[in-house]
Amino acid sequence: MVRVTIVGGAGRVGRAIVEELGAQGKHEVILWTRRDPSDHQIPGVKTIQVSDYSHENLVKLLEGTHTVLAFFNPMSDPGSSNQLALIDAAVAAGVKRIAPSEWAGNVRSGIKMYAMKEPVLDHLEELNKDKKVIEWGLFQPGLLMDYLAHPCPPSKHFDTFPLLFDLENARAVVVEDGSSPVVFTASEDVAKVVARAIDYPEPWTIEGGIVGHRTSYKEIVEIAEKVTGRRFTVYSLKPEDLEKGEFKSPWVPAYAPNLSEETMRDVVVPFISGWAMGIHKGVADVRPVWNERFPDIQYQKVEEMLRGAWERIQAR
Repeated sequence: MVRVTIVGGAGRVGRAIVEELGAQGKHEVILWTRRDPSDHQIPGVKTIQVSDYSHENLVKLLEGTHTVLAFFNPMSDPGSSNQLALIDAAVAAGVKRIAPSEWAGNVRSGIKMYAMKEPVLDHLEELNKDKKVIEWGLFQPGLLMDYLAHPCPPSKHFDTFPLLFDLENARAVVVEDGSSPVVFTASEDVAKVVARAIDYPEPWTIEGGIVGHRTSYKEIVEIAEKVTGRRFTVYSLKPEDLEKGEFKSPWVPAYAPNLSEETMRDVVVPFISGWAMGIHKGVADVRPVWNERFPDIQYQKVEEMLRGAWERIQAR
Protein backbone atom coordinates (compact mmCIF):
# COMPACT_ATOMS: atom_id res chain seq x y z
CA MET A 1 0.00 0.00 0.00
CA VAL A 2 1.23 3.50 -0.87
CA ARG A 3 -0.18 6.98 -0.43
CA VAL A 4 -1.67 8.51 -3.58
CA THR A 5 -2.43 12.23 -3.51
CA ILE A 6 -4.85 13.46 -6.15
CA VAL A 7 -4.86 17.22 -6.65
CA GLY A 8 -8.07 18.71 -8.01
CA GLY A 9 -9.58 15.39 -9.08
CA ALA A 10 -13.19 16.06 -8.10
CA GLY A 11 -14.60 16.27 -11.61
CA ARG A 12 -14.63 14.50 -14.97
CA VAL A 13 -11.82 11.98 -15.48
CA GLY A 14 -10.27 12.86 -12.12
CA ARG A 15 -13.44 11.85 -10.30
CA ALA A 16 -13.55 8.50 -12.08
CA ILE A 17 -9.96 7.80 -11.05
CA VAL A 18 -10.58 8.81 -7.44
CA GLU A 19 -13.65 6.57 -7.26
CA GLU A 20 -11.81 3.61 -8.82
CA LEU A 21 -8.87 3.88 -6.43
CA GLY A 22 -11.18 4.32 -3.47
CA ALA A 23 -13.28 1.32 -4.43
CA GLN A 24 -10.23 -0.91 -4.85
CA GLY A 25 -8.99 -0.05 -1.38
CA LYS A 26 -5.41 -1.04 -2.20
CA HIS A 27 -3.86 2.34 -1.41
CA GLU A 28 -4.28 5.32 0.88
CA VAL A 29 -6.02 7.88 -1.34
CA ILE A 30 -6.07 11.57 -0.47
CA LEU A 31 -8.05 14.04 -2.55
CA TRP A 32 -7.21 17.74 -2.45
CA THR A 33 -9.98 20.19 -3.24
CA ARG A 34 -10.41 23.93 -2.96
CA ARG A 35 -14.05 23.44 -2.00
CA ASP A 36 -15.72 22.18 1.16
CA PRO A 37 -14.53 18.59 1.64
CA SER A 38 -18.07 17.57 2.60
CA ASP A 39 -19.04 18.13 -1.04
CA HIS A 40 -16.78 15.26 -2.11
CA GLN A 41 -17.39 12.32 0.19
CA ILE A 42 -16.11 9.29 -1.71
CA PRO A 43 -15.81 5.81 -0.16
CA GLY A 44 -12.22 4.84 0.56
CA VAL A 45 -10.94 8.39 0.02
CA LYS A 46 -9.84 11.08 2.48
CA THR A 47 -10.74 14.55 1.20
CA ILE A 48 -8.99 17.67 2.47
CA GLN A 49 -9.33 21.33 1.57
CA VAL A 50 -6.16 22.91 0.20
CA SER A 51 -5.96 26.55 -0.83
CA ASP A 52 -2.50 27.50 0.45
CA TYR A 53 0.01 26.70 -2.32
CA SER A 54 3.04 28.05 -0.50
CA HIS A 55 6.09 25.80 -0.80
CA GLU A 56 6.25 25.06 2.91
CA ASN A 57 2.60 24.04 3.15
CA LEU A 58 2.69 21.85 0.04
CA VAL A 59 5.84 20.04 1.19
CA LYS A 60 4.25 19.35 4.57
CA LEU A 61 1.07 18.00 2.98
CA LEU A 62 3.00 15.80 0.54
CA GLU A 63 5.23 14.12 3.12
CA GLY A 64 4.84 10.35 2.84
CA THR A 65 3.21 10.52 -0.60
CA HIS A 66 4.35 8.00 -3.21
CA THR A 67 2.36 9.17 -6.25
CA VAL A 68 0.77 12.49 -7.20
CA LEU A 69 -1.90 12.80 -9.87
CA ALA A 70 -2.58 16.42 -10.87
CA PHE A 71 -5.78 17.81 -12.37
CA PHE A 72 -5.59 21.58 -12.87
CA ASN A 73 -8.01 23.71 -14.83
CA PRO A 74 -5.72 26.01 -16.87
CA MET A 75 -8.38 28.73 -16.69
CA SER A 76 -8.01 28.87 -12.90
CA ASP A 77 -4.24 28.32 -12.82
CA PRO A 78 -2.78 31.05 -15.07
CA GLY A 79 0.78 30.38 -16.03
CA SER A 80 0.47 26.96 -14.35
CA SER A 81 1.87 28.61 -11.22
CA ASN A 82 0.12 26.28 -8.79
CA GLN A 83 1.06 23.19 -10.76
CA LEU A 84 4.69 24.25 -10.95
CA ALA A 85 4.63 24.89 -7.20
CA LEU A 86 3.17 21.41 -6.68
CA ILE A 87 5.94 19.81 -8.73
CA ASP A 88 8.71 21.61 -6.81
CA ALA A 89 7.10 20.65 -3.50
CA ALA A 90 6.76 17.03 -4.63
CA VAL A 91 10.51 16.92 -5.34
CA ALA A 92 11.29 18.46 -1.95
CA ALA A 93 8.95 16.03 -0.17
CA GLY A 94 10.52 12.99 -1.82
CA VAL A 95 7.51 11.97 -3.90
CA LYS A 96 8.42 9.08 -6.21
CA ARG A 97 6.02 9.70 -9.14
CA ILE A 98 3.89 12.46 -10.57
CA ALA A 99 1.47 12.67 -13.46
CA PRO A 100 1.06 16.33 -14.46
CA SER A 101 -2.26 17.73 -15.58
CA GLU A 102 -2.07 16.67 -19.22
CA TRP A 103 -5.03 14.25 -19.49
CA ALA A 104 -5.81 14.53 -23.21
CA GLY A 105 -3.69 14.26 -26.32
CA ASN A 106 -0.29 15.12 -27.77
CA VAL A 107 0.83 18.23 -25.91
CA ARG A 108 3.70 19.32 -28.15
CA SER A 109 1.61 19.31 -31.29
CA GLY A 110 1.87 22.92 -32.41
CA ILE A 111 -1.71 23.65 -31.34
CA LYS A 112 -2.03 27.15 -29.90
CA MET A 113 -4.53 26.14 -27.22
CA TYR A 114 -2.04 23.57 -25.88
CA ALA A 115 0.86 26.03 -25.65
CA MET A 116 0.01 26.78 -22.00
CA LYS A 117 0.77 23.16 -21.09
CA GLU A 118 4.29 23.06 -22.47
CA PRO A 119 6.04 24.98 -19.62
CA VAL A 120 5.01 22.24 -17.18
CA LEU A 121 6.68 19.56 -19.29
CA ASP A 122 9.68 21.83 -19.83
CA HIS A 123 10.01 22.26 -16.06
CA LEU A 124 9.87 18.52 -15.38
CA GLU A 125 12.47 17.85 -18.07
CA GLU A 126 14.75 20.57 -16.68
CA LEU A 127 14.48 19.14 -13.16
CA ASN A 128 15.59 15.72 -14.40
CA LYS A 129 18.20 17.02 -16.85
CA ASP A 130 21.30 15.97 -14.91
CA LYS A 131 19.82 13.18 -12.81
CA LYS A 132 16.35 11.83 -12.05
CA VAL A 133 14.88 13.69 -9.11
CA ILE A 134 11.29 12.59 -9.68
CA GLU A 135 9.69 10.04 -11.99
CA TRP A 136 6.94 11.41 -14.18
CA GLY A 137 4.75 10.33 -17.04
CA LEU A 138 1.60 11.15 -18.95
CA PHE A 139 -1.79 9.56 -19.38
CA GLN A 140 -3.17 10.59 -22.78
CA PRO A 141 -6.61 9.13 -23.55
CA GLY A 142 -7.25 11.44 -26.49
CA LEU A 143 -10.75 12.84 -26.01
CA LEU A 144 -12.97 11.56 -23.24
CA MET A 145 -15.74 9.46 -24.76
CA ASP A 146 -18.20 10.65 -22.11
CA TYR A 147 -18.57 13.92 -24.04
CA LEU A 148 -20.26 12.02 -26.86
CA ALA A 149 -23.00 11.10 -24.39
CA HIS A 150 -23.99 14.74 -23.69
CA PRO A 151 -26.35 15.67 -22.09
CA CYS A 152 -26.68 12.29 -20.36
CA PRO A 153 -23.19 10.94 -19.57
CA PRO A 154 -22.77 7.72 -17.59
CA SER A 155 -21.71 9.58 -14.43
CA LYS A 156 -23.55 12.48 -12.81
CA HIS A 157 -20.16 13.85 -11.80
CA PHE A 158 -19.01 14.29 -15.39
CA ASP A 159 -19.99 17.75 -16.60
CA THR A 160 -20.30 17.51 -20.39
CA PHE A 161 -20.93 19.80 -23.33
CA PRO A 162 -21.39 18.96 -27.03
CA LEU A 163 -17.78 18.65 -28.17
CA LEU A 164 -18.46 19.15 -31.90
CA PHE A 165 -21.11 16.42 -31.63
CA ASP A 166 -24.70 16.65 -30.37
CA LEU A 167 -26.45 13.29 -30.01
CA GLU A 168 -29.69 14.76 -28.67
CA ASN A 169 -30.16 17.21 -31.54
CA ALA A 170 -28.61 15.06 -34.29
CA ARG A 171 -25.86 17.40 -35.45
CA ALA A 172 -22.10 17.59 -35.67
CA VAL A 173 -19.30 19.85 -36.81
CA VAL A 174 -16.35 18.38 -38.73
CA VAL A 175 -13.27 19.71 -40.46
CA GLU A 176 -13.37 18.92 -44.18
CA ASP A 177 -15.01 15.47 -44.37
CA GLY A 178 -14.42 14.54 -40.72
CA SER A 179 -12.20 11.57 -41.52
CA SER A 180 -9.17 12.64 -39.44
CA PRO A 181 -8.37 9.89 -36.90
CA VAL A 182 -9.23 10.64 -33.30
CA VAL A 183 -9.01 8.54 -30.15
CA PHE A 184 -11.88 8.48 -27.65
CA THR A 185 -11.57 6.73 -24.29
CA ALA A 186 -14.27 6.41 -21.64
CA SER A 187 -13.38 7.99 -18.29
CA GLU A 188 -14.02 4.75 -16.42
CA ASP A 189 -11.53 2.98 -18.69
CA VAL A 190 -8.93 5.69 -18.05
CA ALA A 191 -9.52 5.09 -14.34
CA LYS A 192 -8.83 1.37 -14.74
CA VAL A 193 -5.53 2.09 -16.47
CA VAL A 194 -4.37 4.64 -13.90
CA ALA A 195 -5.28 2.35 -11.00
CA ARG A 196 -3.13 -0.38 -12.55
CA ALA A 197 -0.35 2.11 -13.28
CA ILE A 198 0.03 2.93 -9.59
CA ASP A 199 1.47 -0.57 -9.13
CA TYR A 200 3.34 -0.68 -12.45
CA PRO A 201 6.95 -1.61 -11.63
CA GLU A 202 8.57 0.06 -14.65
CA PRO A 203 9.12 3.83 -14.94
CA TRP A 204 6.26 5.90 -16.29
CA THR A 205 7.03 7.53 -19.65
CA ILE A 206 6.42 10.87 -21.31
CA GLU A 207 4.40 9.16 -24.01
CA GLY A 208 1.38 7.61 -22.35
CA GLY A 209 -1.38 7.04 -24.88
CA ILE A 210 -4.54 5.16 -23.89
CA VAL A 211 -6.69 4.04 -26.82
CA GLY A 212 -10.29 3.20 -26.08
CA HIS A 213 -11.57 3.51 -29.66
CA ARG A 214 -9.62 4.98 -32.56
CA THR A 215 -12.23 6.38 -34.90
CA SER A 216 -13.23 9.64 -36.66
CA TYR A 217 -16.07 12.12 -36.38
CA LYS A 218 -17.33 10.86 -39.72
CA GLU A 219 -17.61 7.34 -38.34
CA ILE A 220 -19.14 8.58 -35.08
CA VAL A 221 -21.94 10.26 -37.02
CA GLU A 222 -22.55 7.03 -38.92
CA ILE A 223 -22.74 5.08 -35.67
CA ALA A 224 -25.06 7.68 -34.13
CA GLU A 225 -27.42 7.48 -37.11
CA LYS A 226 -27.53 3.71 -36.68
CA VAL A 227 -28.21 4.00 -32.94
CA THR A 228 -30.86 6.71 -33.12
CA GLY A 229 -32.43 6.00 -36.50
CA ARG A 230 -32.14 9.70 -37.32
CA ARG A 231 -30.29 11.57 -40.03
CA PHE A 232 -27.61 13.91 -38.64
CA THR A 233 -26.93 17.40 -39.93
CA VAL A 234 -23.19 17.78 -40.45
CA TYR A 235 -21.52 21.18 -40.78
CA SER A 236 -18.15 21.10 -42.54
CA LEU A 237 -15.43 23.62 -41.76
CA LYS A 238 -12.33 24.52 -43.74
CA PRO A 239 -8.92 24.40 -42.01
CA GLU A 240 -7.89 27.71 -43.54
CA ASP A 241 -10.93 29.42 -41.98
CA LEU A 242 -10.16 27.97 -38.56
CA GLU A 243 -6.56 29.14 -38.86
CA LYS A 244 -7.90 32.68 -39.32
CA GLY A 245 -10.15 32.30 -36.28
CA GLU A 246 -13.33 31.96 -38.32
CA PHE A 247 -15.87 29.32 -37.29
CA LYS A 248 -18.25 29.24 -40.26
CA SER A 249 -21.03 27.05 -38.91
CA PRO A 250 -24.68 27.88 -38.09
CA TRP A 251 -24.19 25.86 -34.91
CA VAL A 252 -21.40 26.84 -32.54
CA PRO A 253 -21.02 24.24 -29.76
CA ALA A 254 -20.74 25.98 -26.39
CA TYR A 255 -19.61 24.68 -23.01
CA ALA A 256 -22.55 26.36 -21.26
CA PRO A 257 -26.02 27.57 -22.26
CA ASN A 258 -27.15 31.18 -22.58
CA LEU A 259 -23.70 32.72 -22.94
CA SER A 260 -23.43 36.34 -24.02
CA GLU A 261 -22.59 37.23 -27.59
CA GLU A 262 -19.29 38.66 -26.38
CA THR A 263 -18.37 35.44 -24.55
CA MET A 264 -19.30 33.35 -27.58
CA ARG A 265 -17.12 35.50 -29.82
CA ASP A 266 -14.12 36.00 -27.55
CA VAL A 267 -14.02 32.72 -25.61
CA VAL A 268 -16.17 29.96 -27.08
CA VAL A 269 -15.23 30.38 -30.74
CA PRO A 270 -11.45 30.35 -30.10
CA PHE A 271 -11.88 27.41 -27.71
CA ILE A 272 -14.00 25.22 -29.99
CA SER A 273 -12.00 26.27 -33.06
CA GLY A 274 -8.85 25.15 -31.29
CA TRP A 275 -10.34 21.75 -30.58
CA ALA A 276 -11.60 21.36 -34.15
CA MET A 277 -8.22 22.29 -35.60
CA GLY A 278 -6.38 20.17 -33.07
CA ILE A 279 -8.45 17.10 -33.90
CA HIS A 280 -7.88 17.70 -37.60
CA LYS A 281 -4.12 17.89 -37.00
CA GLY A 282 -4.01 14.73 -34.90
CA VAL A 283 -3.70 16.11 -31.38
CA ALA A 284 -6.02 13.35 -30.14
CA ASP A 285 -4.56 10.54 -32.23
CA VAL A 286 -2.42 8.85 -29.59
CA ARG A 287 -0.57 5.54 -29.62
CA PRO A 288 -1.72 2.63 -27.38
CA VAL A 289 1.23 2.80 -24.99
CA TRP A 290 -0.69 1.85 -21.82
CA ASN A 291 -2.84 -0.64 -23.77
CA GLU A 292 0.32 -2.57 -24.57
CA ARG A 293 1.38 -2.57 -20.92
CA PHE A 294 -2.01 -3.88 -19.74
CA PRO A 295 -3.31 -5.93 -22.68
CA ASP A 296 -6.07 -7.61 -20.64
CA ILE A 297 -8.05 -4.38 -20.08
CA GLN A 298 -11.16 -4.22 -22.28
CA TYR A 299 -12.28 -0.80 -23.53
CA GLN A 300 -15.71 0.61 -24.22
CA LYS A 301 -16.48 1.41 -27.86
CA VAL A 302 -18.34 4.41 -29.23
CA GLU A 303 -21.47 2.46 -30.13
CA GLU A 304 -21.84 1.20 -26.58
CA MET A 305 -21.44 4.73 -25.18
CA LEU A 306 -23.96 6.18 -27.64
CA ARG A 307 -26.54 3.44 -27.06
CA GLY A 308 -26.43 4.01 -23.33
CA ALA A 309 -26.70 7.77 -23.75
CA TRP A 310 -29.56 7.50 -26.23
CA GLU A 311 -31.50 5.28 -23.82
CA ARG A 312 -31.01 7.81 -21.01
CA ILE A 313 -32.05 10.71 -23.26
CA GLN A 314 -35.26 8.95 -24.26
CA ALA A 315 -36.03 8.04 -20.64
CA ARG A 316 -35.92 11.64 -19.42
